[in-house]
Amino acid sequence: MKIHESSPSGAASAKLKRECTKYTPTYYYPDVDPGNFHNGFRSENLEGMTFGDNSFDLVITQDVMEHVMNPTPAFAEIARTLKPGGAHVFTVPLYKGKKTLVRAYEENGTVYYPEEKDYHGNPIDREKGSLVTREWGDDLLDFIASSSGLKTEAFAFNDRKSGLVAEFLDVFICRKPITA
Repeated sequence: MKIHESSPSGAASAKLKRECTKYTPTYYYPDVDPGNFHNGFRSENLEGMTFGDNSFDLVITQDVMEHVMNPTPAFAEIARTLKPGGAHVFTVPLYKGKKTLVRAYEENGTVYYPEEKDYHGNPIDREKGSLVTREWGDDLLDFIASSSGLKTEAFAFNDRKSGLVAEFLDVFICRKPITA
């Protein structure tokens, strides 16, 4: 399988790097042209990737999509780069029972903050972190469908025996239809 992972970090990413020969890890470096390399990683902006159509069997974004400034083109780009039958597997904090809250957005090159700034950890900028642009709510699956045409399933995990009891353990899988 050809796999693209945006912003890899942690044990799962290390395993993919070790065991998958067609694994492409990328980070978004604002000062590096997309498609070029920096610190051994390819620079890609999910909002406008340089990969060709139907490039990947699997795209992975772990706790990334809440940091994307313009998620509509990002979901569309992921769909474009997926092969027919391919999947986007991702995690984001999902605020159940709420509508998505936009914390920051960009318009005509200016970033606006309708909510207080919030940052999460960032493997390439540990000092500053990564700006949270969305607190995704119950409308997430509809947002993905309207942005990309992909159908998404949500899987909620809570298993005391396995030690999986916490908020924000949801995993989402978007699939690109196989076309005739």
